[in-house]
Parts: sequence; C-alpha cells; structure tokens
Amino acid sequence: MDNNRLKLLKQYIGKPFSGSPSPFAKWLDGIVISASEKSVEFQFTVRKEMTNPVGMLHGGVISGMIDECIGVTFFVMGLEYFYPTINLNVEFFSAAQEGDTVRVQTQVVKQGKTIINIKADMLNESGKILASATSNLAVSGIKIPF
Repeated sequence: MDNNRLKLLKQYIGKPFSGSPSPFAKWLDGIVISASEKSVEFQFTVRKEMTNPVGMLHGGVISGMIDECIGVTFFVMGLEYFYPTINLNVEFFSAAQEGDTVRVQTQVVKQGKTIINIKADMLNESGKILASATSNLAVSGIKIPF
C-alpha cells in the first residue's frame, strides 16, 4: 500500500510537525523524531504555559501530548475511515519542569476490525518514564478526507 500520510510525516523528522491539521498539535510544537506505520516518536519542550501552579508539566498537557501522538500514529496507518478515541488511560510516574525536554513514543498493540489499541510512553531526556498510557480507537463511518 502506498501510504502518503506516512511519507508526509517522515518529511518532518527533526522538525516541528507544522503540517498537522490540529491547532492543538501546532500549539504543542512537537518535533518528529521517528515514524513508521505502527509507531511514532515526538519530542516536546516544556514551556511555562504548559505547567501547573507548582511548575510541573500539567497532567492535562501530558495527556494531550500523548493523545496527539496516538492520533498521529492512527493517521499514519493509512486507513480509509476515521477511528475516534473511545478511551485514554494515563498513569503518571514522575514530573517534568519548564525547560525540560520530553519524548512520547507510541506503538500499535493490536489492530482489530473495529478497534485499534495503542500504547504510549512519555520519557525524560535520561530515559526515565514520566507517564504511560493505553488508548482504544473505534472505527466510525466517517471517511478520512485526506
């Protein structure tokens, strides 16, 4: 199968994914590290507006980074129909601070006929796990327009 979406993402390796159709993804300003048909890796720099009142990376932003990367993983699978997220389970293990660099790595665990299960991990620069997540996406009747 000729997967133009994966080819598009690979053009951004080492650069911010400014080609994303998601305004939230553009705000996160993630740099594409790697991409395959079943996995992506993005790097993010923690900015002040991403932190909670005590200066740690906000749990909602962590969840958003993970969800966005899971969405990109689905996007590059090259499927015909949209699979919206039906759940996102995030476990938080350690903190990141303003100025820190974090990475989100995803992997498709199982692709069934109607459900796709994807896992994701957020790591700091030294490889320490900060958060881990699983998500299920369910097929819809909506064709992807691009």
